[in-house]
Amino acid sequence: MEKEVIYTDKAPEPGTYSQAIKYGNLVFIAGQTSEDPVTNKPVHGSVAEQTDRILKNIETILAAAGSGMDKVLRCDVYLSSINDKEEMDEVYRKYFPQNMPARNCVAVAGIDDGLDIEIEVIAAAD
Repeated sequence: MEKEVIYTDKAPEPGTYSQAIKYGNLVFIAGQTSEDPVTNKPVHGSVAEQTDRILKNIETILAAAGSGMDKVLRCDVYLSSINDKEEMDEVYRKYFPQNMPARNCVAVAGIDDGLDIEIEVIAAAD
């Protein structure tokens, strides 16, 4: 097996990383923050707004990799404050209404661009 770099111009431009790597039938999506894919500027808004933008970006990258939100196996969620978990969860449930993936959710210091949340996922692909 070889690793395949996944890229779509419908998601934010990556920095010194790949948007995702596909290896076999697994897709590893790099940590996503709330960049707008058109402007490539971060969306500073509520945690709910940031979460929605991130999950839309992840959905787009998954599609480019031949996968989808229903195939997400694991999510790692990083919040600037664990007090924002409930607000994040409200949006998160809309993207994962059933058969939720395994998840890790922790509070961290120093998310890029002063944002409040970052999410990375591992998913299955065809």
